[in-house]
Amino acid sequence: MRPKGNPVLASALVESEGAFSSSVSETDSDSDSVLDWSQDSVFFLETSLRRSRGILEEDDKVPRPTTAADGGSSAMKISVTAEEPRPGECCLPHPPTMHRHIQVFVSIVIFVITWVFIQLAEVDHSLFGFGSRDDHSSIWTYTKYKQWAEGQKHFPRPELTQEDKDYLDSNTNRKELKNLDTAQEWEPLDPEDVSSRNRTSTAQSVTETWLAETALDSSSKPVHLLHVTSGEQTKFQLIKEKSSYVMGEILQVAIQARDYRGRPKLYGGDSFRTKVHSPEKKASTSGRVLDHGNGSYTVEFPLWWSGKVQISIILEHSSEAIAVLRRLREVPVKRVFYAQYEDYEYGIQEDSECFSHPYPANVAKDSWCNFSDDYSGVSWWCRKPTSLPCDTFVYFGCDNTKTNNLVESLLAPEEYELFFWPNYNFALEGLTSYVNVAKNYGPHPRQKLLSQLPPCGGTLSHAAPSPISQGYYMHDVWYSSECRAKPNVYLSNFTRCLSNKMLYMYGDSTSRQYFTTLKSIFGSNMYEQFSPSDERLGPRVAVDKSHNFHMYWRFHSFPIHGSHGVLVRDVKSIVRSLDDLKCGPGCVVLISAVSHFTQETIETYISRLKAIRAAIRRLHERHPGSKVILKNVNTREHKNLSMLLQTSNWYAHELNNILREVFSGEEVTYLDVWDMTACHYSTDNIHPTFNVVVNELSLLLAHICPL
Repeated sequence: MRPKGNPVLASALVESEGAFSSSVSETDSDSDSVLDWSQDSVFFLETSLRRSRGILEEDDKVPRPTTAADGGSSAMKISVTAEEPRPGECCLPHPPTMHRHIQVFVSIVIFVITWVFIQLAEVDHSLFGFGSRDDHSSIWTYTKYKQWAEGQKHFPRPELTQEDKDYLDSNTNRKELKNLDTAQEWEPLDPEDVSSRNRTSTAQSVTETWLAETALDSSSKPVHLLHVTSGEQTKFQLIKEKSSYVMGEILQVAIQARDYRGRPKLYGGDSFRTKVHSPEKKASTSGRVLDHGNGSYTVEFPLWWSGKVQISIILEHSSEAIAVLRRLREVPVKRVFYAQYEDYEYGIQEDSECFSHPYPANVAKDSWCNFSDDYSGVSWWCRKPTSLPCDTFVYFGCDNTKTNNLVESLLAPEEYELFFWPNYNFALEGLTSYVNVAKNYGPHPRQKLLSQLPPCGGTLSHAAPSPISQGYYMHDVWYSSECRAKPNVYLSNFTRCLSNKMLYMYGDSTSRQYFTTLKSIFGSNMYEQFSPSDERLGPRVAVDKSHNFHMYWRFHSFPIHGSHGVLVRDVKSIVRSLDDLKCGPGCVVLISAVSHFTQETIETYISRLKAIRAAIRRLHERHPGSKVILKNVNTREHKNLSMLLQTSNWYAHELNNILREVFSGEEVTYLDVWDMTACHYSTDNIHPTFNVVVNELSLLLAHICPL
């Protein structure tokens, strides 16, 4: 049997609604085929098709179908006639020639407008905000760079020579001239220009004061782009290259930094992210970067596996960009928080600004509500409301828009280019991009290393020398080269280690991710107790009775960065939480407090760490043998310029080093997860993928239950 009715009309109806994937089906000869659709759209389509076929004239009137409101059926019925299609009616009619001309014209206009905007964007990136021009994922390893000169805060900034000026004058490359149009002398940022963006911001006025005090500092003058490390000119090559390597060898790579004219740099301080990897094996490891201080670098990679091993080296920040980041870090007020005061009895509500720097120079002392906690190392100040007392402070959050504008205003116009591709996050080219590694027919290199490694769970009071890399991935499983850790990626290992344990976690959202991941690993055996508090801040408690395992998590105190607002009652410092802790046998404490301090000054961060260190000492006095583990921060994403200026991985790596230094000699274990995220194939994120977190927890278990 063949379908009844006009297949052209049926096909057009199906395509117009997109509700079916096949043509009209066969029907019995005793019944009419009906299709239920929206009345107006189908009526219009059927009428248009008939007129296009010549069945109806333009002035013919077609009666509308009967609806339920007219006493007919509730669904519209369209009879499919048995007429055969006319010759040439195998498809819908083409639009008139005039319509095609209009479509071509519109397409040309759109293309021209797009091309113009692209050209303008190369000149002025502010047309599209300050998002990165190249959304490369930071999946390579961050360098453990060394400071170029001890005690030197900024890197040298040579002036333009006459040779440089002649080069600019004679250069005929339009694109290069456009990128190097900063030959004129730069004057320090005028506080009046900064204040014009937002006069009402207290944080803005405090920053203006700081800018005025530092405006005459010659070290803040940015270097010309001609002298900046160029990723396009900087290359790498193998040292003592061979046709084949053997597992267990150390691969050495040399990097020579060059400026935009291809001249060798005479000083170091550039930041590289490096790794070797084999994607088909999901294998990767980071390298150690040695800065020789003269523009040359050596990268060392341990070769843990055989096969084709690819080399990836990225220039993340030039030394000139790092000098800018170092300068911005010491600005006392960069984030604009807000406080909400409420009097529930009289229904009065007021808002004011808060930040973490005490007594700004241009604001009277009695104009502030001081919510600082010197005992906990917490510094927090809010503008006093006009009609309410300070003790009505109930709610706070972060104003991201004001914060982003404030941070970006701290850059000189010539400094923007330092934080966009190709000056940022640029993959270097090498004479060789991979090496072939042969198997060794003896024990695996890690088996040889295991006997030399210390047991996991050691404290920073007896810290071992740092290895070339912290470990490597093979088939997405992490193998540590810092201690004798056994991969614990199975549920049985988790339950065996954590049975009869109490795990207290304090810190940021990365430790909260540990809490939620452990819940998912234990599955239905673990349940979370109800809490009226905000789940983003805690406290949160989860229990597995079958294994007698308890978990507790709580966020740290101010500063807390994020657009969401939180209740003040849910905030408690790590120091006071540790002082209230009654830690018995099987008690383990995990502390993670780094990521929300990348926007703060070094002084603010060290003050907080010293208070936590004193609280840990008191805990050990009350409960000798309590296990305390410090977790550092992992690499993260940077979606735009302001985010990069506030949370650069360079900041995070610096704070990790400070964390280790402040607790050096203490009875605490250091959980280092930096390389575990930096060399993984997944994209950078402050909250890593599930696989990465499971590997981090596996290493945590190795520290809790060492072999």
